[in-house]
Amino acid sequence: MTLCRHLALASLTALLACGGGGAPGSIEPPSPASLPSPTPAPAPTTTSTARPPEPTASAPSPLRVRFLGVGGFLVEHDDEAVLTAPLYTRPSMIEASTGIPIESDAALVAARLPAPALANVHTVLAGHAHYDHLLDVPAVMSLAPKATLFANVSARNLLAAFAPDRAAKCAGKPAQPAARTIARSRVVAVDDPAASTVDYTNCPGQKPAGAPLHGTWVNVPGSHVRVLAVCSEHPDQIGPVHYGAGDVTEEECTPPTNMNDWKEGRTVAYLIDFLDPKTDLPVYRVFYEDAPAESPIGHVPPSFLAEKRIDLALMCVGTYDHVDDASPAKALAALAPRYALGGHWEDFFGSLESAPTPIPFLDVGAWGTKARAALPDAGETQPLVRNGKTASYRAALPQPGDTFDLSRP
Repeated sequence: MTLCRHLALASLTALLACGGGGAPGSIEPPSPASLPSPTPAPAPTTTSTARPPEPTASAPSPLRVRFLGVGGFLVEHDDEAVLTAPLYTRPSMIEASTGIPIESDAALVAARLPAPALANVHTVLAGHAHYDHLLDVPAVMSLAPKATLFANVSARNLLAAFAPDRAAKCAGKPAQPAARTIARSRVVAVDDPAASTVDYTNCPGQKPAGAPLHGTWVNVPGSHVRVLAVCSEHPDQIGPVHYGAGDVTEEECTPPTNMNDWKEGRTVAYLIDFLDPKTDLPVYRVFYEDAPAESPIGHVPPSFLAEKRIDLALMCVGTYDHVDDASPAKALAALAPRYALGGHWEDFFGSLESAPTPIPFLDVGAWGTKARAALPDAGETQPLVRNGKTASYRAALPQPGDTFDLSRP
C-alpha cells in the first residue's frame, strides 16, 4: 500500500527520515544561514570477541570523519577507510511516494564522492535496505572495487540484481553492464540465519531460528578493520505508518525503480574497530546506527564495550522522538562515547545544489541540546577538531562537507 493513500505529500519529508538536525547547542532547528559552512573480496572470517587490553605505545594518528550528507560518513585512519552508505540521488516527494521510476545517478555519485579516499575503502555499511541507504550503493561499490558491503538479507537479495551470475529465473531480463556488476562475495548479509554474526543480546525476540544469540566480530577482507553487528530496529515514521516495512525474501533480477520496493529487512547497528596492523588491537572504535531504537535495543552489550571505549558514535537523528522521551540520552549513556555526531538530519528530497534544510516536523535542535547534555564538555583531554578549529563540545550536528578530527587521549 503506497503512502499517498495515507499521507499528504507534505508529510512525506519525514517519512524515511532517520533525519533532522540542528547547529550544535541550538534549540531552534537550523537554517542554512545558521549552519556552519562546509570546508572548500573473499568471504569474511569471524573471530572471537576476547581481546587483551589496549596498548599504551606512541599515540596513533588522528581519526578523520567527513560528513557526506544524509547517512553518509567517510571515516579514515591512516590508509584505512570505512564508508557508511551515502545518498546523492534525490527523488522528489512525488517520485518517492507514487512509484514513478527512479534509478541511481551513477555519474552524480562519482562526481560527489571524495575520489582519493575510495582506494582505501574496504568497508561499506548499511543497517537496513531503504532506498535512502541502498539506492546509490551499487555505484559506490563500482568506485570502490576493494570494498565489501555489510548489510542484511534484504539488501543482499536486492543487490543480487547486480551479480554477474544472476539466478536462472533472470534469463532474458536486462542485466547490468559489466562495469556495474557486484560479485556475490562482496555483499555480506550479517543476519543470514545460516551464518549470522549479529548480537541479539538486547533483542532476543528478533533472533531468527538457527541464529546464535551472541554476535561475533567479522574481519573485513583486505583491511585492518573489523565490524560487529548488533540488533536494532526502525521506528514508524509518521504515526502508525511505516514506510518500506518488510523483507525482500527472494533475489531480484533487476534493481527496483519504485522506491517503495526497497524493503528495510532486519535493522542492525555496527561497532567498527580500526586495528593496529602489528598488534591487531583496536586503535579507534566507532559506533554507527542508521535508525534510532528504543533502549536497550540497538545498544552494544557491555561485554564488548569492556574491551575498549567507543571513541565516536555516529547517531541517526531522524525519528528520534519516536523511540523515547529522553532520546538520544539513553543511547549515549549506554554507549558512553568520547564524541558523537548526528547524521541523517536534512531534507533529502531537494536538490544537492541547494543549501540543505532540516527535515520538517521534528525538533532537531532539541536533539543537539540533549546530546550535548548527555556528553558534558569536560573530561576529554583531546578536543574534537571541526574544520581545522578546536571545538568546545563533544556532540555536534554537522553540515555536509564538514570534517572532524579526533585523537586518542
